[in-house]
Amino acid sequence: MRALELAERGSSLVPTHDRLWSGGTRLPTKVMGLDVPPDWLEQRIRTRTEDMFARGVIEEVREALAGEISRTAEKALGLRELADGSPELAREQLIARTRRYAAYQRKWMRRIGSLVMIDGDRPPEEVAGDILGLVSAR
Repeated sequence: MRALELAERGSSLVPTHDRLWSGGTRLPTKVMGLDVPPDWLEQRIRTRTEDMFARGVIEEVREALAGEISRTAEKALGLRELADGSPELAREQLIARTRRYAAYQRKWMRRIGSLVMIDGDRPPEEVAGDILGLVSAR
């Protein structure tokens, strides 16, 4: 209803400028992102999903849903698919949803003006060294 009322007046619920991460921060903040090749990311998503299934994620989800969970937890990627579907279908749905979410995150991160991208396609020690160097630089 509110959207219709605003539309009648020539307004919108959507702000004209998205201010998220466009202004300064209250405290000195360094925002970093890891840049990895798409094929590496795809393999990482698949490996992580397989590990989750090997460790009993379906049973864990069913157990969690049998009790009370928060609204935030209810929205976790793949939660309903894991609880309601076949394991094979749930696995592929979880991979697909995680892939879409990762793409969304990459797109969203580009809007952060102060973002420093770090090449993540290197040994973890090198990546960690770069991060520590940026954090300790004044």
